[in-house]
Amino acid sequence: MRRELGPLLRSVVKVTTVSDAPDYDQPWQSQGPTSSCGSGAIIETRRGPRILTNAHCVANHVFIEVRRFGLARSYEAEVEGLGHECDLALLRVDDPSFFEGTTPIVIGDLPSLSDRVRVCGYPIGGERLSVAEGIVSRIDLVSYEQSNRKLLAVQIDAAINSGNSGGPVIDDGALVGIAFQALDDADGVGYAIATPVVRHFLEDVDNGVYEGFPSLGAATQKLEGPAHRRSLGLPATVEHGLGGVLVTGVAHGGSGEEILRPGDVLLAIDGVDIGADGVVEIESGLTTDFSYLVSQRHVGDTLSVEIWRAGQRLHGVMELRPPPYLVAEDRYDMRPSYYLYGGLLFVPLTRDYLKTWGESWWHNAPHRLVDLYERGLRTSERQEVVVLQKVLADRLNVGYHDLESAVMTHVGDRPIRSLSDFVRLVETDTTPFVRLRDMDGAEIVLDRAEVEARHDVILRKFGVPRDRSLDLVRAKTLEPRPPAIELRATSA
Repeated sequence: MRRELGPLLRSVVKVTTVSDAPDYDQPWQSQGPTSSCGSGAIIETRRGPRILTNAHCVANHVFIEVRRFGLARSYEAEVEGLGHECDLALLRVDDPSFFEGTTPIVIGDLPSLSDRVRVCGYPIGGERLSVAEGIVSRIDLVSYEQSNRKLLAVQIDAAINSGNSGGPVIDDGALVGIAFQALDDADGVGYAIATPVVRHFLEDVDNGVYEGFPSLGAATQKLEGPAHRRSLGLPATVEHGLGGVLVTGVAHGGSGEEILRPGDVLLAIDGVDIGADGVVEIESGLTTDFSYLVSQRHVGDTLSVEIWRAGQRLHGVMELRPPPYLVAEDRYDMRPSYYLYGGLLFVPLTRDYLKTWGESWWHNAPHRLVDLYERGLRTSERQEVVVLQKVLADRLNVGYHDLESAVMTHVGDRPIRSLSDFVRLVETDTTPFVRLRDMDGAEIVLDRAEVEARHDVILRKFGVPRDRSLDLVRAKTLEPRPPAIELRATSA
């Protein structure tokens, strides 16, 4: 018999946030304060009761208030843990009276398909608590809109509207998910963050430093074609555990850098065989993409892999690292990086920058930039893409006023590894002319002495407070730390 919600409703919270998002078109300023509402759930942690909600409900926050179901007054809250990658946040309320009379909601296990669940929260359309029922229709990896990272989610047919975000999804008195997004192209399709992801986040917060979810750091493709499989020395049909996916690229600084090579076949992770379609079984009858096995672990953990290379089966152990993005996913709670030199505005290529082209940015943004975002891999020579965003027109930079969105590759003859490296190369160059080259081989040449003479004039003319973001005040190029690795042959 299903348990009634009863006292658990007192643990459903309305979250009101005032945020001030950065302006990626003018990266030295912000867009101005805005207010938004979401939902949350009171849970028990090692440090006492806390509020679990979505990270996107408190992104770029400057002030947060929470109001519990059944109370008229609001309380100020502080962010104690934040994981934009998994779209989760943990809030602390210092006034103990906020939690009086509440029963923290226990975090349960994954629900089963066809389970009837209830979504609690404060969606638009009213001020009072709303409860909606729905059926669990699917459990799979889903692209989280907040970060574009694929993590485990529960699909339900209950209505999840604006304001529901962060609210608990409850099954038989236990929290089985956190509502966080809906499918735009279909009615009645909503998603909840699965409890394994919630537990991963809370464990990270308990450890004192949120390090996020690791990744393999490699691009792969399915390996279902019989001819393709035979060409690699594998059986044409999957048997004896020899399924696997083909490694097509390995990112510099990623978990697999010293273990994997393009052309390898990844057969198994931690003893779990990977199908030729890239799928693994995570529970009886429940299958999903093999990347789930990696995302379940923590940064710094070791992971064992079985690979097929040149007709030989090998075993490797790698230390897990965060995703080594060449183009950063969305960034929150931080100001954009930028560098202004001679009126030329340089920024790193990020998804936030691509979004300045509007809601359909993947169609409207320059195709070259979108391609780097979707398929680019970090290398030792390039760990970040540096873009000439636009030119602040001045007599100093005549001839370049129409340049924008150009991918920069060299200062003189020296390749650019990152924006901080670009700053170092420009400012340590002692030649009278600064020569910059873009991806097409076109050059920009500025007179160094003239740049120094016009520096303050350009800043004042365009109302720019400083020529670089604070993170570049002391520009440094960081080298990735070497991983702990092991690779040995095993019997086929």
